[in-house]
Amino acid sequence: MRKIKHSKFKNTGFLFELLTRQITVEILNGSDEKAKSIIKEFYGRGTELSKELRLFNLLINEKYNSESKAEKFIQAILEAHGTIDYKKLQREKYNLVKSIKENFEINNFLSSPVTNYKILASIHKLFEAKSHNVLDVKDVFDSKITLIEHISTTAVSNLKEKEDKLVEEYKKQEKDLRLLTYKILVETFNKKYTNLNDDQKSLLREYINNVTNTSKFNDYFSNQLVKTITSLHELHKEIKDKITKIKLRETINVLKKQKIGKKITDEQVSALMMSYELIKEIKNVKKRIS
Repeated sequence: MRKIKHSKFKNTGFLFELLTRQITVEILNGSDEKAKSIIKEFYGRGTELSKELRLFNLLINEKYNSESKAEKFIQAILEAHGTIDYKKLQREKYNLVKSIKENFEINNFLSSPVTNYKILASIHKLFEAKSHNVLDVKDVFDSKITLIEHISTTAVSNLKEKEDKLVEEYKKQEKDLRLLTYKILVETFNKKYTNLNDDQKSLLREYINNVTNTSKFNDYFSNQLVKTITSLHELHKEIKDKITKIKLRETINVLKKQKIGKKITDEQVSALMMSYELIKEIKNVKKRIS
């Protein structure tokens, strides 16, 4: 009887997770954006990989209040997966892995811990079993049970349910936060400014590493906000150029209006990043003049 073996090299969701992590590493290290190029090429709209990734994300993120609904949802996903051009998908995966091997040391690339690895592996096994008509009932059943338990909230108490949903929300946000970081850096900073300084890198590291610890990040952000406002005030006193003084005053006013709630917003992080950039820019000008 044919068994399903999980392969990291063939797992669309797992490889995407590692690539998004690599984007963050490349940005913080100021290295070439290899991972971004690979994602754009292989996970772009219209590819079979992008279609399969969407089904992965649905199974990871959706929640239902009963096991029967969760099971029906999984079945619907499997039927949708049957519409993917499997031969084309396999070619895309082969070329994706080839590109990863050409750009990264593969053992190091695959060694990053992935918190939802079991879920990703179970999804991959179900997709493979469906595509190959695998008859190893126990392996397929175990994978399906793992997903039903992941999707279903029926066996949880009300308090535990709220806590689990909160954790799941943070897990869902991990990729978005990494991609947001990428967006802030690449679209806003790399096109306009020079390399990130220590303050900017530190802010982004805290932002990424404390996804599930909002209290710690709030404290860090609040301290940096006070520090930045103080630095801007000092520069405002020293600068004589009227236009620069106006720019500084506007920035100070924006930062003073920041309200630290339970969660720091993307806009607040972006505003602080821009303030760091302004301080860096002014200090560089002062150095050139002196």
